[in-house]
Amino acid sequence: MMLDIKDKNFFEKADGKSVDFYLEDDMFEIEGKISVEGDDRFIMVIDAVSHMLKIAGEKLKIGEKYGRLTASRIEDGKVFDLEINRVFVPLVNPNKEDFEKEFANGITQFFNKPDDTLVWYDSQTEKWNMEVNKINMFCSGDRYEYNSIDEMFEGAKEYLNGKWQCIYFSAEVEEGEGEFYNG
Repeated sequence: MMLDIKDKNFFEKADGKSVDFYLEDDMFEIEGKISVEGDDRFIMVIDAVSHMLKIAGEKLKIGEKYGRLTASRIEDGKVFDLEINRVFVPLVNPNKEDFEKEFANGITQFFNKPDDTLVWYDSQTEKWNMEVNKINMFCSGDRYEYNSIDEMFEGAKEYLNGKWQCIYFSAEVEEGEGEFYNG
């Protein structure tokens, strides 16, 4: 089931899942894992470009200030604005059964980060869509539409290998605002 960042139990539901996030207004995405320990919520930093690894440290405590999410370095308490981009479960070289299992659990989006390829199910058309080499949320790549997961795996094999993210939460641009909602 997709997670809602406005849900007061968002982090408890995301516990143990991977997360892509940004600190402050930096353009470099950081990868981590959400951890809930008692009443405290943390992100364990896993990967980023070298200067962001130094800035973030190894573990960030999640908080809130003025209605915005924050992340504090455990080592020294330095506080950053936190923007969560995606919460996901990694899938490596998935097969159609992997997609079917996640879809049965309510997941409708899959993202291949290294290739910038997005797959999603459109409930209105009841079709699977694939956008290959999606550059960013405003520019799109080549789009394909499939009647089923089987058809997609048969017709787009060359795009479906690699490291995928089974998306449980994805930040969306709020209509008319052009800004991300962060909490």
